[in-house]
Amino acid sequence: MSNVIDYLTWRGDLTFEQDTFGNADALILSCLSYVNLDGIVPGPGKGSIKLSEASDLFFRLHTEDELKADKSLIKFAPGLLKNMAGTKRFGDALLSSYVNRTDLSVELQFAALKITTSDGIDFISFRGTDDTIIGWKEDFNLSYKTVPAENEAVEYLQNEGQSNLRTMRLGGHSKGGHLAVYAASGVTGDIAERIACIYNCDGPGFNRETYESEQYRSLNGRIVRIIPQGSIIGRLLECDTEPVITASSEIGLMQHDPLSWQITGKDFVTVQNTDQLSDLFKKTMTGWLEQMSFEERKFFIDDLFAVFAASGCDYLSLLPKVGLRGKKAMLDRLNLMSADSSEKVKMLVKLFFENWNGMHPAKELFGQKELPNIFRIAKNAETPG
Repeated sequence: MSNVIDYLTWRGDLTFEQDTFGNADALILSCLSYVNLDGIVPGPGKGSIKLSEASDLFFRLHTEDELKADKSLIKFAPGLLKNMAGTKRFGDALLSSYVNRTDLSVELQFAALKITTSDGIDFISFRGTDDTIIGWKEDFNLSYKTVPAENEAVEYLQNEGQSNLRTMRLGGHSKGGHLAVYAASGVTGDIAERIACIYNCDGPGFNRETYESEQYRSLNGRIVRIIPQGSIIGRLLECDTEPVITASSEIGLMQHDPLSWQITGKDFVTVQNTDQLSDLFKKTMTGWLEQMSFEERKFFIDDLFAVFAASGCDYLSLLPKVGLRGKKAMLDRLNLMSADSSEKVKMLVKLFFENWNGMHPAKELFGQKELPNIFRIAKNAETPG
């Protein structure tokens, strides 16, 4: 199977004049914003640096041991940067307008940069979340509130759109894909008209207020939504854009890893439908959220992620390896919930980790008899129409 790293090997010697921009390029640029480019790429209005030069500087500042210590889902990003730097296709791209803002007191995590490719088009890449429990909770929080990163994304795009009149592409992975679409739906003037395409790579959808806005509707036909067949995050909330469904070399929750998405030529290996667990997640979450007020959504999401956090793991990807002490702590946290909330949380734990690497942490945690019937709950969660 082949991924974006293989794509860079196969087609990296072709400039955009020789081979036009495609979906694989969009995924690569969407993920570039995961690299910590502090002190390397200039901020807005302060010039630019070639991607190859930025890569050289990054690897002078960060040791191999330091990079190997990263256990998150986005640990691939520095390697992606190095592979891009060695190609004609991306090596001379100009990186600029880098921002990286974190303020935990207001739950702000926002980063973005501009990549000017050799075809003269700016790609605005919005950083998504990693697989930390805190990061995934931020994605779920989008179901009941406007998060600070959304406002930051609109302001960033407004400023960049006013600073020059070039055509733009936007994109991001996970929350970054959501931010790209949200920013395009929130800018003023003629900026939205100069956006050629917006790539939402397994990012959440939108609340009804955004989804039904006139400017959001005006983006129809320019949004490319890409999700793996087992998508979870990419099926949160509402989106009327038919997705490109890509095959993945991973299973379960790990399909969120963009390095697992399969590529042939300059596009994705596609499948016709999402898988059963992804469909069940979409059906149950949509049903539950439709029946909840924003305040009830907040309490439910707080409960769900309090159980994950009780395990002692920082990363969701490590939950299958949680020990007896962590499992007991998760059960203790569940016992503090109401019966209704507890059943829903059990259901989601099972959906998250069913068949993850052949393991059944939900079964081990709750016991077979205590597992909720996911098909019954999914059916009951359906809403009329």
